[in-house]
Amino acid sequence: MPKCLKCNQEVPVNEEGIAPIYCDACADRAISRARRGLYTGTLRDFPVTSALVAINVAIFLGMAVTSESFSEPLMGFSWDQTMRWGGNLGPLTLGGDYWRLVTACFVHGEILHVGLNMWCLLSLGRLSERYFGRWFTLLIYLLTGVGGNLLSLAHNPRGFSVGASGAIFGIAGAIIAGLKFGNLSIAEGERRAVLSSVISFAVLNFVLGAGYLGMRLRTDNMAHLGGFAAGLLVGLPLAMSVTRSQAKIIQSVALAVIALLLGASYYQLASSTKYKNWMVHAEISFEEKDYLAAIAILEKRTAAEPGNVEAEVWLGDAYALNHEPGKAIAAYKKALELNPNLSEVKEALQEIQQATQVSGQPAK
Repeated sequence: MPKCLKCNQEVPVNEEGIAPIYCDACADRAISRARRGLYTGTLRDFPVTSALVAINVAIFLGMAVTSESFSEPLMGFSWDQTMRWGGNLGPLTLGGDYWRLVTACFVHGEILHVGLNMWCLLSLGRLSERYFGRWFTLLIYLLTGVGGNLLSLAHNPRGFSVGASGAIFGIAGAIIAGLKFGNLSIAEGERRAVLSSVISFAVLNFVLGAGYLGMRLRTDNMAHLGGFAAGLLVGLPLAMSVTRSQAKIIQSVALAVIALLLGASYYQLASSTKYKNWMVHAEISFEEKDYLAAIAILEKRTAAEPGNVEAEVWLGDAYALNHEPGKAIAAYKKALELNPNLSEVKEALQEIQQATQVSGQPAK
């Protein structure tokens, strides 16, 4: 009878005449050691994961220190605060603030949000550094985080999202692809154990994503799905078993192609939604009292659509609020030429003309 290589006990032979290398008890102990070994090592041994966690926590602390209320870090930061720190708001991101696709991966809404995400990032990031290396782990985080934010905006171009969860799902997807379809040099027991754990994590969090995270933020499952899909796409080339020189070339080219695809997706999405977003973008500028930004948006819109009455009215309002009465008068008159029945615009025009006459100042 064949014997276990570990304890020398006899092991049974299956119907095909093949015997396992280890007995059941030794195999279970090996898998248990593999599970424990996944999480050994200090943070110093995983510098990229440690750095990503540190950046996320530092930004959260910065938001907490500059918040208007002591309760905001616990109850949820204000919309203005998350926007100032780089939140992903569709009209702004697609209107030219493309950098928000990256910064939103480091911004969180409340302490529970950042705490849960950093706990997951510590576990999955260390696995990624073991299997793919340090710099590829950083690229996975950034590329899949951007991919998740893009899919979120494709689903809802006027939506708003923050958090590292899209990138975390991306790391999970990359690990699953690498272990399932790649050729990583790891023991079979460890492969099965890690696959089981990461798949369970992904499924559980997708299910939980249908509910609420924390007290004020609803999880963005589209960002999770986009990050996960991007991770699957990234993970396979990173886990290819070829010569070292070939691997670096293939991996670098694959990541460059994925980055170009993400850039093209952003361009296409921004182009297809720009006519839908200008009103929201302008409205945000009015709310923030950034009238110069509103004027820039509205001047472009009136030039692109000369017959857009609403844009002309808003442009007149923006000029008036920015103390440019001459330009406001011209915009209001243009709006009335397009639609003479705008009573509120007539009143605004009369008021600004009278104010200009009383002040004796020439209209700019």
